[in-house]
Amino acid sequence: SKSLDQWQAIATDTVVGVIGTSADKTTWNEAECEAISNCQEKGGTACNIDISYANGCVAMVFGNSMKNSKGGSNQAQAEQRAMEQCKKDDTNCRVIYSACSLPIEVPQ
Repeated sequence: SKSLDQWQAIATDTVVGVIGTSADKTTWNEAECEAISNCQEKGGTACNIDISYANGCVAMVFGNSMKNSKGGSNQAQAEQRAMEQCKKDDTNCRVIYSACSLPIEVPQ
């Protein structure tokens, strides 16, 4: 069977402290554009893409002074990767967003 890619993205404006997200988009460009729009709708002005990822899951972790986003094949893996990165460099690490966009199976 064939599968259709599903993209998602996270955008942030760190000054304002706003997160924009998108999920289940057919292209990376669409996912990134929607995440930036979503960030701007929430009051972000300098929204930048943190991660775009296809056919899996993403997680964003904040620490006291840094943030990072990681992808994975499932939610637990994405969260674990982002937490591990945070704990190397920072304290008070917490998952503030995670979600999945999984490929759609297309019957032949």
